[in-house]
Amino acid sequence: MSSDSQEIKTTRYFEEFASRKHPEVDREWIKPVLERPVKTEKQANNRISYWGNVEGAGGRVLRVITLEDGETVHNAYFDRNFFRRQQRGEEPK
Repeated sequence: MSSDSQEIKTTRYFEEFASRKHPEVDREWIKPVLERPVKTEKQANNRISYWGNVEGAGGRVLRVITLEDGETVHNAYFDRNFFRRQQRGEEPK
């Protein structure tokens, strides 16, 4: 596992695959989503999903997936489906 200057822990998967697949995600947006999510959900595989609106990205919804410790980032990407549900009032803002 590795760390970056924003003091977030990441998995090897995040470093080698996810961050390259989603270069539009600025690492500085991850920590605020983990600290103040609009929604969290434990997945069947014990990973935890966090969703948060990112003002610096036009209010788009960033989904951050961590390992079961709730702090080691495994994936992060903009979740258009959650954003659409949020606009319809089906998800919290």
